[in-house]
Amino acid sequence: MASRKRRNVVHEEEVNAPNICSIPIEGISPALDPNRAVLRRVFFLNDDRNNYVSVAFYPAQGYTALVEFGTAKNARLRLTEQHFTMLTKHLPGLFVALCADEYYRTGVQDNFSIVTGGPYKTAWMQLGICKRAKQFVFKMHELQYLNSIVHIVTNQLARYSGAMIDVMTYSASAMASSEYIEPQPHYSKQIQYP
Repeated sequence: MASRKRRNVVHEEEVNAPNICSIPIEGISPALDPNRAVLRRVFFLNDDRNNYVSVAFYPAQGYTALVEFGTAKNARLRLTEQHFTMLTKHLPGLFVALCADEYYRTGVQDNFSIVTGGPYKTAWMQLGICKRAKQFVFKMHELQYLNSIVHIVTNQLARYSGAMIDVMTYSASAMASSEYIEPQPHYSKQIQYP
């Protein structure tokens, strides 16, 4: 058999393919996409950078600032300020239980609960009820790192919550424009608009 040189068809298709991000999709407004986040701040929980906690505004939810826990593989879990505060209050108890190989369970408050257990020193955070509940699993070292940066995440959440009105006003004009719009001088200086 004669050997032939084969063209790299995949590479040519990638080069000639249109940019999918620039193609408008009918029926989906970028402002109404529930997964769209604006001004996101991400903090990675491990060295592999596959588990993270982030603080961002979500336009589809009235520009509410939410704390999102996510992984590269699973669905994301978004906490309100109230749920995140509950998590921070239970962090010391979670550590004591994990170090002593004991069971720790919070009561279900506003469809939110935290449970420890298992031989792998993990903690589960659950939001929702029954089959619609979303979970996030912490390994002990991730929980320990979260405990060390919780004040940073809490501070970021407080700044974002305080600037919600400014971000809503700015985003309305920015989404209607194709160019960068300078924020008004009276807008919160805590937000990095560019």
